[in-house]
Amino acid sequence: MNFVFRLRLVFSLVIVVSLGVIFRLSYWQIGSSARLSALADAQHFSIFEIPAQRGEIKAADNTNLVTNRQSNLLFANLTQIKRPPEEIASALAPILVETIPIIATDSSKEKKEKEINQSLTRLLSGQDVAWVALYHKIDDQIKNKINDLKILGLEFAPETDRYYPEASMSAHLLGIVGSDQNGSPRGYFGLEGFYNRELAGRPGLRRVERDAIGRPIAIGYDTTVIPQDGRTLITSIDRYVQKIAENYLTEGIKTWGALSGSVIVMEPATGRILAMVSLPAFDPVNFSYYPQKLFQNPAISQTYEPGSIFKPLIMAAAINENKVAPQTVCDQCSGPKLIEGGVIRTFNDQYHPGTTMTEVLQNSDNTGMVFVGEKLGKENLLNYLKKYDLANKTGIDLEGEEAAVMKKSDQWYPLDLATVTFGQGIATTPIQVIRAFAAIANGGFLVTPQIVTKIVGSDRSVEIKPKIGPRILKPETTRTLTEILVSVTEKSPLHFPRDRTPDLDKFKIAAKSGTAQIPISGHYEQNKTIGSVIGYAPADNPKFLILVKMDEPAVRIWGSDTAGPIFFNLVHDLLLYYNISP
Repeated sequence: MNFVFRLRLVFSLVIVVSLGVIFRLSYWQIGSSARLSALADAQHFSIFEIPAQRGEIKAADNTNLVTNRQSNLLFANLTQIKRPPEEIASALAPILVETIPIIATDSSKEKKEKEINQSLTRLLSGQDVAWVALYHKIDDQIKNKINDLKILGLEFAPETDRYYPEASMSAHLLGIVGSDQNGSPRGYFGLEGFYNRELAGRPGLRRVERDAIGRPIAIGYDTTVIPQDGRTLITSIDRYVQKIAENYLTEGIKTWGALSGSVIVMEPATGRILAMVSLPAFDPVNFSYYPQKLFQNPAISQTYEPGSIFKPLIMAAAINENKVAPQTVCDQCSGPKLIEGGVIRTFNDQYHPGTTMTEVLQNSDNTGMVFVGEKLGKENLLNYLKKYDLANKTGIDLEGEEAAVMKKSDQWYPLDLATVTFGQGIATTPIQVIRAFAAIANGGFLVTPQIVTKIVGSDRSVEIKPKIGPRILKPETTRTLTEILVSVTEKSPLHFPRDRTPDLDKFKIAAKSGTAQIPISGHYEQNKTIGSVIGYAPADNPKFLILVKMDEPAVRIWGSDTAGPIFFNLVHDLLLYYNISP
């Protein structure tokens, strides 16, 4: 009995052990097959990623706004390093600190050199790898200085980085190229971010069989997958227009002591952007040394209250609905306007009884615009804000666009409906304003702002046609508004001193200035304003539409004084550039 029990026990143990072995073998063969194969491959093969060449970005004339240039990666072959890490770092740091740009927000050179020294020491110490990357984007001059140190184990590998032939011009428009979580190049902001997939291409791979100590086997497997380079972007940006816009904006900010500013030049019939500049800017090559807040493009991401440049949009809506005409007389413009919740005054507290709608825009009369809003009615007013698509992003092909939050219809109170008629109490971005205004310039169509006109690759080329949206204004409405806006530039004593460019009197220019107070902590600051001018020329057949925005000018607060000279200088130069006759 004892013997039989023992026999059964042994037999049971054998079965259990056998089942365990079978289970374990099944687990290795089936469950862990992929992982074990990968481990075997890792022991027998080295896999190297072959980076793809990032696509270029070109201006409309096919010249490079962004291209690539050859640079060097400094790395350490740790199997050959003999000198102490601290000694190597101390020798390299004084040379590598020369690669760091000196900018206003930068710390001292000594501090940067110390940071590089500490970083190199950390990278060279305690690494359980054969080699480690130490420093990227080294030019040949720095490379030669490092080679002169004759430190065994320091080597270089070729790499490419982005090169900007026009320096920092168009930095906000172009964006930057940084690294993703895996250390691979990735575009952020602007065109680099929006078109990252097209620009990045697809990296290749090289798989090389190696021996037990890591050396390539001469007759072993060696397979290569060729990388596919990124595609090139052809843009609508005109380099001349971009440059003069940057020059005039730089001069204007300095002259008027403004904190910042933006200029957008658009082709109103198509929505194509000819120039887009925002200042202050940054160096896209050395972007890591600048505050991150500078990377956002204010022209597409910064909302603000547009002020009086918004008035033509409301006037257009009222004329389009046959609620007013140019000669309609305002019977409420003899003094301040009492509204539930507040009092509406003109900007200079001067009033014009019996003023016409044309004169309302000429005088930039807030009380006259409240009259227009009342004639239009709440339902129509809110409907046109939707038609101008001010609650949504414009769809411009730049990463980082933001849209303003529009109130729901039941959240609009009488004072809100009054102030929105003259551009206060509503937030927009510059790109939203110029898009809506383009409908007045192009005969009534809502267009989509566009930067890239063509994507060119080795496999295919794609032409991107303009996106022309629905007609939101009747042709006769836009002609009427154009005549009124021409009269604003020609007859208004409050706007646009044109003595600097007298030859512009030969041309019809449709424009409107605006000065918006800045809301802070629930009230408007009297001496902090955003000045702007928007307009197009030639008025009867517009070639270009320009928006100039100046933030918090210190010397003069009015948009006609600060943004006006920039606007008219641009108009003057562009009429000559495009060889447009009076």
